[in-house]
Amino acid sequence: MKVSYNWLREFVEIELDPEALAERLTLSGAEVERVEKVTPAFSGVVVARVAAIDPDPKKPGWSWCRVEAGDRELTALCAAPNLAVGLLTAAALPGAVLPGGRVEAKKMGERISEAVLCSEQELGLGDDEGGVIELPPSLAPGQPLAEVPGIVDSVLEIDVTPNRPDLLSIRGVARDIAALTGRALLAPGKIILPEGPEIGEEAGVTVEDYSLCPRYCARLIRGVRVGPSPFPIRRRLRLGGIKPVNNVVDATNYLLLELGHPLHAFDHAALKGGEVIVRAAREGESIVTIDGSERVLPAETLVIADREKPVAVAGVMGGLYSEIGEGTANVLLESAVFNPVSIRRTGRALGMSTEASRRFERGADPEIPPFALDRAAALIVELAGGRAARGVIDRKQEDFSPPAVIIRPEQAGRLLGYPVSPDLVKKTLSRLGLDHLEGDQDRLRFSIPPWRPDLTREVDLVEELARLTGFDRIPAHLPTAEMSSPPDPPERMVPEAVREVLLGLGLDEVITYSFLDPKSLDRLGLEPDNPLRRAGRITNPVNKEQCLLRTTLIPGLLEVLSGNYNRKVMPVNIFEWGAVFGRENSSPPRERMLLSLLISGPAVRPDWRRPEPETDFFTLKGILELLGGRLRLGPLVFSPREDLIFQSGQCARIEADGVLLGVAGKVSARVLEAYSISAPVFLAELEAGPFLAAAGGALPFRKLDQYPAVRRDMALVVDESLPYRTVGEALERHRPELLEDYELFDLYRGSQVSEGKKSFAFRLNYRSRYDTLCEATVNKVHQEFQDALISELGCSFR
Repeated sequence: MKVSYNWLREFVEIELDPEALAERLTLSGAEVERVEKVTPAFSGVVVARVAAIDPDPKKPGWSWCRVEAGDRELTALCAAPNLAVGLLTAAALPGAVLPGGRVEAKKMGERISEAVLCSEQELGLGDDEGGVIELPPSLAPGQPLAEVPGIVDSVLEIDVTPNRPDLLSIRGVARDIAALTGRALLAPGKIILPEGPEIGEEAGVTVEDYSLCPRYCARLIRGVRVGPSPFPIRRRLRLGGIKPVNNVVDATNYLLLELGHPLHAFDHAALKGGEVIVRAAREGESIVTIDGSERVLPAETLVIADREKPVAVAGVMGGLYSEIGEGTANVLLESAVFNPVSIRRTGRALGMSTEASRRFERGADPEIPPFALDRAAALIVELAGGRAARGVIDRKQEDFSPPAVIIRPEQAGRLLGYPVSPDLVKKTLSRLGLDHLEGDQDRLRFSIPPWRPDLTREVDLVEELARLTGFDRIPAHLPTAEMSSPPDPPERMVPEAVREVLLGLGLDEVITYSFLDPKSLDRLGLEPDNPLRRAGRITNPVNKEQCLLRTTLIPGLLEVLSGNYNRKVMPVNIFEWGAVFGRENSSPPRERMLLSLLISGPAVRPDWRRPEPETDFFTLKGILELLGGRLRLGPLVFSPREDLIFQSGQCARIEADGVLLGVAGKVSARVLEAYSISAPVFLAELEAGPFLAAAGGALPFRKLDQYPAVRRDMALVVDESLPYRTVGEALERHRPELLEDYELFDLYRGSQVSEGKKSFAFRLNYRSRYDTLCEATVNKVHQEFQDALISELGCSFR
């Protein structure tokens, strides 16, 4: 927000210079990014009155002007079309310096032109070069132009935070300065508005949805004459960063800067039926906005329409065919309040950001529309003539009811670190326009003004106390409270433990986008009714290719692998712990965490001592089993399953203690071809829930064994059709108490076993915690163990 220092002084008495004022505002939370000194780029230029005009007979369009500059009279040859006797303008005297060069008296034929009558462009005060500058009649001829109010100024550029819409206006900044300095905010002058005939039925307003437009006010002004605005108006608009257009539009923009409330002026004759309808855009509607761009309006975009078509994008930009032009005679003036969320969505959907939308997005003052409307109407009548019709159209669903917030002085003192009395609270907050309501002194209730929507909680009022009394009053000392660190929740502890294990195994963590390209699901070959296709669609995606919330981490990992594989960067062993967003039917997406792993390429780098080892499913299975053991999930059980993403016969369902954990397998060739990958890829995707549920509690401790273990090897022959899972479950069911651990070290099919048979070879370790085992004891326990397995599995031993 660019704020004119001179303009501020019309609302509040300021003793600080611009730099000191900028520092004071910054320390109060309104950061002033820079202070720009605006000084004239000319010298030797004075105010002059045109006393006589004598057309030059030899130069059509040129005139000799006699001008009065105080106690001097000068002649000047000029071709400006707006010359008139009595006009106050700027005259560059001989020796004056302009941005374009030095001015000297010149002989033009038989006469001498002693001065140059200057345009705004020649003075460096604007880009209007169509005529000489027209100065206010209140100025005195001969007065140096550099001393005219508004020529020399300072502009404070304030970085306004989203929660302070009140600072997007001269009056709002002045109100904050008044509160900071203890000065009074000067009340606006009484609006004198000569009114014409009743508004009658010439204009009308219909609001179809008050939730999108809580208030809409309008006035009709008849008989305006559109033309350029006076120089002081144009000057202030330029200093505020707004380009002047014409006197009617400039009046609305002037009030935008002064009050912070956007207004819009329609050419009343361009409105079919003379009325406006505030409604949502219909399917297929479009509008050509003032900037000349045709924009297709998304459904539900809030628009201002006449009886046939949209004439403005509500709160953002007006339409080209209803804008104020040279032929405009009657003006319908709008002053409204729009839903901030609706305006923000419209701006993003259309790629538009304007001075109006910036203010409406932050929340407009619901009480200011009638005042701003009357103030703008009076200014339009002053600048463009015409008469304002009697009566104001004011459409609203309900009156504004100011909220109340309670502040406890004792609590404020605890937060600020110094004593806060009720009188200090009342005196300080009243300077911001907050009204104290009757109540207890230890619980002060304040009515919040409509221009401060950010004040909703007690801490907000405490912050205002700190701002106005000075943040430097807050004492600086170390806290004396004992600091205790609560235990990390599983949601933080478990991912860190997973990372520690997987990074230690040589995997790299990746973080992929949470947004998904719909084509990624096609690459996986998923059926139309697959749950992974029930993805939530993003309303305003960053780009069209990433318009879905991801339901799986697999596409992201495959994209990472594809990028590395095509650059010949192998092996790729990666994992991701991330959020996915699944949904059931039409329900909203539900966030949950997944862990996905992908390995491809040799398990370890080959060297001269060993050949390149192959990565296979058992490499992935070993990683998962180690991870499950470290995170106390219990034994993982792998059982066959079919999945379109994985190669048939090489996919397993993973369970832990009867709870489904996820799926693992070898990615199918069809999926790999879609990602331009020819190397084998093994992938697993696991639910994070079981990991989180298993977290917590102390790790079991077992002291080192004193007695030696006794090892036995056992080769168990079973039918070829019997899966290892059944064998493993039988081992666990009949496991002797003395059996410390066992491991499978060989799977044999061949001549030494019968056809249709296979042999699992196990290494068993027996140990007692109380004494050394003797051979007889081990033999007895081992034989009983084998007998139990024979009874259940029908196996034999070799």
